[in-house]
Amino acid sequence: MIREALTTALPVLRALGEETRVQIVGVFLERGGAATVGEVQSALGLPQSTVSRHLRILLDARLLAVTRAGAQRVYRLAVPADALDALDTLVGEVRRCQAEPHG
Repeated sequence: MIREALTTALPVLRALGEETRVQIVGVFLERGGAATVGEVQSALGLPQSTVSRHLRILLDARLLAVTRAGAQRVYRLAVPADALDALDTLVGEVRRCQAEPHG
């Protein structure tokens, strides 16, 4: 069960293994789950090319989805339920291990 959870969570963990991508996800969370490239740029003070590159990585890892709104692309958090469940399982196991006395 733990091995399966680790495997399922791996794409999310890999994608979030870089500080800029963690900050980008933070922008999405602050904005209710959706943002444009320009909004992320403005929030983090990063060049468009940097934001776009990191958004592509988050899209490829299936953490985001993108839709068009006129000329703009709107990115939104779209982490698959199985990945979220796997992360919940892993966090629960870590909490359980830390709560158990080891002697």
